[in-house]
Amino acid sequence: MADVKFKRKHLRSPLKTIALYQSDCYIFKAKCLNISEGGVLLENLPSVPEINAIPLMLSLPQFPEFHSITTARLKEIEVDELSAEIIRVKARIVRQFEGVSEVDQIFITRIGCEFVLVNDHAKLLIKKYVSTFAKNTIFLLNLFESHGNDESRINVIRHVSKLLGYDNSLKLAVLRQKVLHDYQSLESL
Repeated sequence: MADVKFKRKHLRSPLKTIALYQSDCYIFKAKCLNISEGGVLLENLPSVPEINAIPLMLSLPQFPEFHSITTARLKEIEVDELSAEIIRVKARIVRQFEGVSEVDQIFITRIGCEFVLVNDHAKLLIKKYVSTFAKNTIFLLNLFESHGNDESRINVIRHVSKLLGYDNSLKLAVLRQKVLHDYQSLESL
């Protein structure tokens, strides 16, 4: 039986964006790696706040559901043209530093944050983002399975991969593995 404390409570999706947060009187930015209804994974925080509830501001891109639009329309979409919703939340840092020296703590680059204050609108936006990203990941995985070395389908795969934040210049097999890994990470363990 799996250890219950490591079981995820919520589905999560990659979110490749910048998060702004406040520490003391300063505003910092960190890379956002993924998000769920329960929290966010941040990377490269220039300063780790010592407060219980960190004010965070995140941008959630509003993806269409790719399966519901034509291939021609899909090819026209560019990442920077997607509308985005800005959410403001408060989160507490959840980290395991037991047994880690203060010097080694400096080298920890990823910090999980659990939401402690999220309004209903932000919850709904996060839930929609995660759900749509999951559907679009399944759509992309189906494209990988059905491309049959057709150059136009491969171009669609590369474009959809770019839209979802993947390096579309990778070899198809490597790109598929990255997408599959993220899909498997969406699920609760």
